Amino acid sequence: MSEEISEGVDEEVVENEAPMEPDVVLEGDSEEVEIEAKRFVVSSYGWDSDVEGLVKRLNREDIYVPGFQRNLVWDRGEKSRFVESLILGLPVPTVFLAQDFNSKKLNIVDGQQRLRSLQQYLNGDFPLQGKGIPDDLAGRYYSRDVVKSKKSKVLVDADARALADALVHSVVIKPDPSDNDADKGAEYNRAVIQIFYRLNANGRVLQAQEIRASIFHGSMDNLLRKMNDVESWRSMFGQKHGRLKDVEALLRYMALLNEGSSYKAPMPRFLDKYMENNRNIEAAAADGYFAEFDKAVSMVFQSRGAAAFKQGGTFVLSRFDAMMTGIVHGFRVGKDGDQWLNERWTELEADEGYRWSIEEFVNDTNRVERRLKRAIEIFTK
Repeated sequence: MSEEISEGVDEEVVENEAPMEPDVVLEGDSEEVEIEAKRFVVSSYGWDSDVEGLVKRLNREDIYVPGFQRNLVWDRGEKSRFVESLILGLPVPTVFLAQDFNSKKLNIVDGQQRLRSLQQYLNGDFPLQGKGIPDDLAGRYYSRDVVKSKKSKVLVDADARALADALVHSVVIKPDPSDNDADKGAEYNRAVIQIFYRLNANGRVLQAQEIRASIFHGSMDNLLRKMNDVESWRSMFGQKHGRLKDVEALLRYMALLNEGSSYKAPMPRFLDKYMENNRNIEAAAADGYFAEFDKAVSMVFQSRGAAAFKQGGTFVLSRFDAMMTGIVHGFRVGKDGDQWLNERWTELEADEGYRWSIEEFVNDTNRVERRLKRAIEIFTK
């Protein structure tokens, strides 16, 4: 087996510096999102609409949030600052929309946080508040029609009119309907998905797993989130990660467990393809994978403790993927028990091939291949 290594340093560990810490990263490996190498037929045009018109369209669902975008992550202060910018006449970023070929409805590709913030504010879901909001705007709702009580403050007429008449520039994309997802239809048009990828990846707005979860939402994503709630897993990884690094580690486990024999670097591309291809796995298969994971991770926690996958307080992904893959393959051939796990664990950690595979460049094709091969051989014998 060749020991040639690919260019670049691959991810080795996840540092859990603090609960829900958004700056925690996987060391070494690129967060770059794989962009599909395909030409798409699209046309586009510019469209300026006032805020009041946009919100009316949102309320009618003539403009809607597609299935691959689900979470409104701005807090009330961020929403308020965006609304304030429009009241003050400040420029705001362009919104990207995609027009459905048949219904002519507009699918939000980029700008969900901005548009939904405007919708919520004009509908009376919150008053303006937060650091930096001027005193003459702070605590004010849009109008008397949407206030929570008779004592609530509202914008003065001039400010309400300035917001309602403020123009938001949009680029409306008209994709080829032949690129629509066969099952999910127009909102999963592949050209639109790729535009979403590029806008978010280039701006570094989202992390790799956040983009995967947005675009490839389905039963696989639901399974990963269910696995992420397993108590023994939480005890070993730590607090839930605010940027889905724990979910990404579970996707890595699932992908290498089931398709590790065909792994080729880089790891981000491999994970993208696995999640895309398995986005809508059957319920029975998902239940089986969950049962295997729950049993394996619980046994590791009981036998090896909370630090089983850690080194110096750092979660080591190469240890996690190899050990878990080996253990579950052992289950599949009838192996079981704490003694079996501890003996095989010790044997694998002493194995020269395994040790070589985790020294550096741990996501190189040859090192992943060696690591998984030795783990499966040792845990299934």
